[in-house]
Amino acid sequence: MKRLAVVIPAIPILLASLVLAQAAAPATLRLPSGDKPIQTTQQGGVTFFAADQVLAAVGGTIVPSGTGFKATLNNNVAAFGADSRFAVVRDELIEMPVAPLIIDGRPYVPLQFFQGFLPRAAQLDLTWDPLTRVMQARPAQQTAVGVQLSVANVQGLSKVVITLTAPAEYSIIKEPAAYVIRFRNPIRAPYVEQAHEDPYVTKTSFVGNDLRIQLSAPDVAGDAYRLDNPFRIVIDFRKGAAPAPGTPQPFIPSKPVETPGIHTIVIDPGHGGKEVGAIGPGGLMEKEATLSLCRKLAAALESKLKTRVVLTRTDDSVVPLDQRTSIANQYKADLFLSVHMNAAIVRGAHGAETYFLSLEASDELAKKAAETENAAARTATAAAANPSSDLKLILWDLAQQEYLNESSKLATDIQEEMNRITGVTNRGVKQAPFRVLVGATMPAALVEVAFITNAEEEKKINSEEFQKTVVDALTTAVERYKLDYETRIGVAQPPAAPTTTAPAAPTATAPATTAPAKKAGT
Repeated sequence: MKRLAVVIPAIPILLASLVLAQAAAPATLRLPSGDKPIQTTQQGGVTFFAADQVLAAVGGTIVPSGTGFKATLNNNVAAFGADSRFAVVRDELIEMPVAPLIIDGRPYVPLQFFQGFLPRAAQLDLTWDPLTRVMQARPAQQTAVGVQLSVANVQGLSKVVITLTAPAEYSIIKEPAAYVIRFRNPIRAPYVEQAHEDPYVTKTSFVGNDLRIQLSAPDVAGDAYRLDNPFRIVIDFRKGAAPAPGTPQPFIPSKPVETPGIHTIVIDPGHGGKEVGAIGPGGLMEKEATLSLCRKLAAALESKLKTRVVLTRTDDSVVPLDQRTSIANQYKADLFLSVHMNAAIVRGAHGAETYFLSLEASDELAKKAAETENAAARTATAAAANPSSDLKLILWDLAQQEYLNESSKLATDIQEEMNRITGVTNRGVKQAPFRVLVGATMPAALVEVAFITNAEEEKKINSEEFQKTVVDALTTAVERYKLDYETRIGVAQPPAAPTTTAPAAPTATAPATTAPAKKAGT
């Protein structure tokens, strides 16, 4: 019932909006191509604009989506509703002074919605003159964006990272033995041309607003995705089937198999870099233990399940919590698993715990665990001083409802396998507001493998034998979930029931013997 408390208060707010809103009044949207009539309304001194009319005038659409609306323009999507003054664009927020209104089924939004959405989606800046009742749309002023580029070979992939000083719109085109990134914004190139000693990338060059990445062979393929803070475009190159020349490439990598099922798994080694995590009595750092374990887990999953596995970090580097699920989303992952080591004040605490996302923690210990793991995000982003951070968590918590049951099933499979190998009484599957799970658009879970603060468990965590046992258990858990899920959606066959045969009747020459009864408890 706690979850409903987030949504129910919106109902009287929405009803009040419908009562207090004044009648629609005409206004003009002035575009470079000409004037368009639009409707407005007033409430509490705030002017609201008919969202469908404004979007249609600039070539976009608005459709109902769940309890709110989805606006689409030039492949950019924004979602909003009458129960929140925040709209969501990708995984970012647009803040409005008040929540939108819904009048006779038509959404009305404050000017700030368009001021946040249209510069990204259509390179338009908007102003409103209440005296003339004219909304003016002008081409957004664009300043040159600085660019830095690096090329490195990691785990057999050639990773090209393009870091920009500000967000920029771009497209990616495949040419024979080359990829071209075409920026819509003016850019400041760091150089004209540079050679690279890399298995797949031989040269990069800048011409105008184009970055050309020359490849070593036509069959080198790339997966592209975007990261924020700072804004980066990342392309992972590897050997693969070459797309047809001139084919536009998506901003994000596609799944290797289009059929439904579990094809891509993202594994997240907790912490990294200066965020060391918990430290055991013997000095073992959580960041080291999770990376070692996750490397082995990735190899095991790829080998046994024949799936693509991506690590959110492959070395001792800092990856902000928000970007970990962003990586999973960019790779269109089917599962996300974050791996951590537990810490406890109570001496002797031991065993594994598994969580999935919820705004409300299932108990006080779960709440404390989430607060500990979230501390890195608060330090890095000063989230405690940013009220929109908690609102973002609320929005993603509601979005995760689509995957709630699946996340619960995944977490249960993991917990059962971890209980089996540790012999610990079930600590239970729990829910908590872990920020590393916020934003995942797929079933997601977080496992605390063992208590690194327990000296005995610290020694086990540091041993190859225990790590192999944990990897086997987690692989089995994911395999169990994968088979169950794919069976439920009809792309896999359930395992055949074991057949039993009746025992042979005793013969005169071979009299039957009776086994001794097993003692209770043996």
